[in-house]
Amino acid sequence: MQDDALFTAFQYQAICDSLPDPTFILTESGRYVAVLGGKDKRYYHDGSSLVGRRIADVLAPAKTAWFEQQIQRALTGQQMLVVEYELSAHDVLGLPTEGPEERIWFEGRISALEQLYDGEKAVLWVASNITASKELQQQLQLHALSDELTGLHNRRRFMQALDAAYAGFTRHARPACLLCFDVDHFKTINDGQGHPVGDQALRDLAQAVQQLAEDDYLVCRLGGDEFAVLCQERSMAQVMAFAQQLLIRGRQALASYAAGGKAPSLSIGLAHFTASDTSMEDIMRRADQAVYISKVQGGHQLSTSEHCLG
Repeated sequence: MQDDALFTAFQYQAICDSLPDPTFILTESGRYVAVLGGKDKRYYHDGSSLVGRRIADVLAPAKTAWFEQQIQRALTGQQMLVVEYELSAHDVLGLPTEGPEERIWFEGRISALEQLYDGEKAVLWVASNITASKELQQQLQLHALSDELTGLHNRRRFMQALDAAYAGFTRHARPACLLCFDVDHFKTINDGQGHPVGDQALRDLAQAVQQLAEDDYLVCRLGGDEFAVLCQERSMAQVMAFAQQLLIRGRQALASYAAGGKAPSLSIGLAHFTASDTSMEDIMRRADQAVYISKVQGGHQLSTSEHCLG
C-alpha cells in the first residue's frame, strides 16, 4: 500500500480539486478561505471567485445569519454537523429578483478544523446537492396526503389539520368551523350508471368545491362520497354563507348524474368549535350529527348541531 507521505502537495491539491461536491473552508467571521472540488457540473458552478469574500457579500442577510449560526454551532460542538438548507436566486446578492425562483436543496456537512486560518477558527463545509431526492420526498409526502380519486386532501391530512386547528382554538382561541357533507342519492348513481360514472361525479363535485372554497380552506375527501371542509379564522356567518353556496354549486355539479328521477344533491352539517369540546372527536361527532339531520329531512339541506336550515 502506498505511504501517504509519498503524495506530493500537487497531488493532494489535484485530489481535493477533483471532489464531486464543493467543499468550503469558512472562518468564524464568515470568510471564504478556500473552495475545493465541485467538479460535478450538473449541479455546481465554479466557486473559486468566492475566495477572500465573506458570506455577507454573497447572500441575503437572513441567509447570512443562518450560515454564520451553523458555523458557530459546529465550532462550539466540535462534532460534525449535518444540516439541510435551500437556496434560490432571491437568496444570492447581485442576481435579478425576476430571475428563476426554483430552489436548490443542499445537505451541508460541517466540521471544525483544528488549525487557525489567518488567526481565525474555521470549519470545513461540504455541500451536496439533494434537490432530486428532496423533490421525490415531497412528491411521496404529497401523494400520502392526497386523495387518489379527486386530488383533494385525504383523511390523514384532514386529521392532522383538524388536530392543529383544535390546538389553535384551545390555546389561542382561534375560531374554526368544520363543515361535513355527503351526496344524496349517490348509491343511485353507482347502481344505475356504474361505479366509473360515480367516480366521475365525485371528481366533478370535488372540482366545484375547490373552486368555491377560499384559498385557506382545507377541502378533503374522507372516503366514499363523504367530504369535509375545515374553515379557520372565519366567523360562523361567513362559513354559513359558504355552505349555502355549496348547496347550490353541489347540485349544479351533479345535475347531469340524475338517475331514477332522483336529483343528486348535498346534505351538509356544520359545527363551530366551542369551549365545551373536549377533543377534536367531539367536533367531528357534532358535524356528523348535523349531516344526519339534513339527510333525514330529505337532503339538499344545511344543518348545524343546533339548528336545521332548508
